[in-house]
Amino acid sequence: MNKAEASLPILTDRLMIRRLTRDDFEHIYALCLQAYTNDWPSGWKMNKQQASDFLDWQISKYETFNVVSDAVYFAVVTRDDSIFVGHCHVGVIEELSETEIGYGISKHFRGFGYATEVAIALTQWALNTFNIHYVIATIVDDNPHSLKVIEKAGFINYGKKQLGSVGEQMEYNYFRYYNPSYENRYLNVPQ
Repeated sequence: MNKAEASLPILTDRLMIRRLTRDDFEHIYALCLQAYTNDWPSGWKMNKQQASDFLDWQISKYETFNVVSDAVYFAVVTRDDSIFVGHCHVGVIEELSETEIGYGISKHFRGFGYATEVAIALTQWALNTFNIHYVIATIVDDNPHSLKVIEKAGFINYGKKQLGSVGEQMEYNYFRYYNPSYENRYLNVPQ
C-alpha cells in the first residue's frame, strides 16, 4: 500500500473524501445532468455511457496515484450518513506542469461551507502526501462563489492565465497555496 492509499479516506469535521466506487455512478451521472442546466461546469455534459466510462477511468487511476503526472478524482460524502455531496480532484494541469486541486459540490448542498472544507483538507492532503512545494487552483471570473472559497482556504491570487478548456482557450484566475514545510517558498513566484 502506498502513502496515498494509506492516508485515505480524508476526514474533516463534517465530510469524508474517499475513493470513487461503481456504487457512485448515479451520483456522478446526476452531476452530469446538472451541467445541462448550467449548474455544473459544461465539461461535465456526459450521457450515461460517457459518465460510466469516466467513472471507470477515474477508479482505474487509484492504481498509480500519481498527482504529479496525472489527476485523481474522489467522492465527497457527509461523514455521519455518507450522503454524496460532490466530488474533488487533485492532479497535474499539463499546460502548466503544476498540481491543481478542484472541487464541485452538487447544487443541492451548496451554501453550507462544504467546498471550503474540501479545499482546505484536499490541499493539506496533497501537500503532505506527495511532498510537493505548492498546489494551484484555477477559477474563471464567472464563478464568484468558488473564488471566495479558494481565498477562504488561504490561496494567493497571482493574476490570470490562459488555459485550454473543452476545446477553447479561457482566462482563469491563478492561485497558489505553498507548502509551509518548505523554506524560501516565495522565491519561485509565478510570472
